Amino acid sequence: MKKVIATAVLGFAVTVSGAMAADGEALFKSNGCAACHQANVKTVGPSLKEIAQAYKGKEGDMIKFLKGEAKPIVDPAKFGIMKPQLNKTKNMSEEELKALAEFMLKH
Repeated sequence: MKKVIATAVLGFAVTVSGAMAADGEALFKSNGCAACHQANVKTVGPSLKEIAQAYKGKEGDMIKFLKGEAKPIVDPAKFGIMKPQLNKTKNMSEEELKALAEFMLKH
């Protein structure tokens, strides 16, 4: 009986962990980020590819920016457009910010 419970709990932990990895994309879409940021094309804001290149190896810096604690490094001239969105990201949990950053950095 104990082995069955342990397996069920372990299976649940794997499912939750896998779901966390997908949260970044869901957060990106549900918070309207895609309205200004496309994967490979610069539109209103820089592309995800540009963002990923600028923040390569600097996930912590991206998270600080999304918290409103750091200046933009990708396209500072368009920062004014991003300010309203920062109100959303500032209220995200640390786990949500990490998932969002991870999603954006994989491009």
